[in-house]
Amino acid sequence: MLSDREKQEILGKLIIDNQDLDFLESTLSEFNIFEAIGVVRQEIRHSNVIAFLLNPQETHRLSDLFLKKLLICALLKSENPPLSPVGIDIADLENVEIRREWKNIDILIHSPINQLVCIIENKVDSSEHSDQLKRYETIIDGEFPEYHKLFVYLTKGGYSASREKWLPLSYEEVVNEIESICTKYRSTMGDDVYTLISHYVSLVRRHIVGNSEIANLCQKIYKQHRQALDLIYEHRPDLQSEISEFIQQIIKDSGTEDIEEDHSSKQFIRFAPKGWDNLTFQKTCDRWTESNRLLLFEFVNDPQYLGLHLVIGPGDKITKQHIFDTIKNLDIPGHVGSRLSERRCSHINRREILNYSDYLDGDLETIKDKIQSFWNKYLDREIKLICTAILKIGDIT
Repeated sequence: MLSDREKQEILGKLIIDNQDLDFLESTLSEFNIFEAIGVVRQEIRHSNVIAFLLNPQETHRLSDLFLKKLLICALLKSENPPLSPVGIDIADLENVEIRREWKNIDILIHSPINQLVCIIENKVDSSEHSDQLKRYETIIDGEFPEYHKLFVYLTKGGYSASREKWLPLSYEEVVNEIESICTKYRSTMGDDVYTLISHYVSLVRRHIVGNSEIANLCQKIYKQHRQALDLIYEHRPDLQSEISEFIQQIIKDSGTEDIEEDHSSKQFIRFAPKGWDNLTFQKTCDRWTESNRLLLFEFVNDPQYLGLHLVIGPGDKITKQHIFDTIKNLDIPGHVGSRLSERRCSHINRREILNYSDYLDGDLETIKDKIQSFWNKYLDREIKLICTAILKIGDIT
């Protein structure tokens, strides 16, 4: 236990003559037009900016350059793309129509010349609801029956959608494409558009994308001043942290010795039954958590969303398909039609616990009650069914 004097000395080392901290503070204090007008995490505003860049008729002077790059980026991630990336690259997309909020669809890209329609569903913090993706597919199939169709699911982490047709795309990939364009075509855009786009990239990197230069600097400072920052963090009111700590505690207090917490953070709290460790496939994943577990339960703790997902890490596709089929056949809610990739994590079952409306009043006790109620019911039924089913799989060869 540190004394008050030792704590003061630790904090002093953090604050006094810390060039990294000074640089971080100066970077974050730079004026950003999007922060100034309150466009940090508003999906509608982000969709407006992206739609502006996608529209060849807009004043950014980029024609269909960004439109093609973004569509190709989404297509190249798919093992069986619905359209040819080369076909998109050579297509004339300068006269496409960009619609916002048409039939509640975030962004619609319509090219009559190419008989092509693409829709982008944008999720910054929120999650899918009311089978909206299925409804959008039905709308597009009815309105454009003979068209080539592309469905893109844009999230901050590039998460898979609940429907097979939707290609995942992350905000990091979006800003990477924007930055590439800014580097090559600055003179074409002009200073005004370049400044606007640069501010938008900075906004996304600060508040949405996690592996930015700022994030790396924060990690460096944290490693050098861990005790001081942990002390500050301990005394900082933070709803997301409170929720994370509460979840970790209810896992420990579950009364089930078979459940073991895996590598966790404020955003992701993971656990798995110890009994799964004896299965040949479980300790084969070396590209996810330090435990090398392939199959984990994962609380996804975002600022305005909390859910419990069953996730298969990067690994052999045949093994992942076997696990997916086993879970899909169970009589439990939350099944997801996930795209199973050997290189990416696959969320195969999702249960929403909290959504945007639950965070409006910020009542921590009410939030804890909802989490506890969900956990008690999940522990009593779903988790038992899932654990038993996985143990019955045995060895996958």
